[in-house]
Amino acid sequence: MWWSRLRRPGLGRPGLGRPWLALLAALALISPLAGCGWEPLYGQSKNMGGVGGDAGPQLAQVHIQPIAERTGQQLYNNLRDRMNPQGVPPDPRYYLVVTLGQISSEQLVSVNQTATRIDTTFTATYNLYLVDNPGVSVFHATSRTTTAYDIPSDPYSAVVSQADAQRRAAQSLSDDISNRVASYLATQPLQQQQPSP
Repeated sequence: MWWSRLRRPGLGRPGLGRPWLALLAALALISPLAGCGWEPLYGQSKNMGGVGGDAGPQLAQVHIQPIAERTGQQLYNNLRDRMNPQGVPPDPRYYLVVTLGQISSEQLVSVNQTATRIDTTFTATYNLYLVDNPGVSVFHATSRTTTAYDIPSDPYSAVVSQADAQRRAAQSLSDDISNRVASYLATQPLQQQQPSP
């Protein structure tokens, strides 16, 4: 037919295909983010006036209280690695208290009524206290993660599978807790440590 021979505008011309439209759409979506006021959490900020921007020194001033149970010990070690890589702070400004709980549920049950897959939800409730003002929490939050593991017929494999799920939960919780505490501390002025006389 005669209308099939008509050229549609933009199609058939070199350089005006779909890749250019996708690039223009991406630039149009990204350009509003240029003025959003985003500041780095761990890097130095040029115009912060002494508040925020670099959470590393503030995190180094947090003493983490030991956490009960094996998963709690793993969470404690992961938090120390993330927040205090140089070791326990000699003169902490804050201390962090974490309470860990877990709930397990059987998800897959075999024909002989034994569980073959377990979902475990770990909940960490934590408070950040000033050393100068104990008993008054300056930051309180809850983090939650769910891990799952299979229960094979071999007892040793079942123990290893459960231990791996607990390790993954501790890692996930430590990432979330340290990021949230760092976000809070990045908004607080950095208190320089006083030299010892």
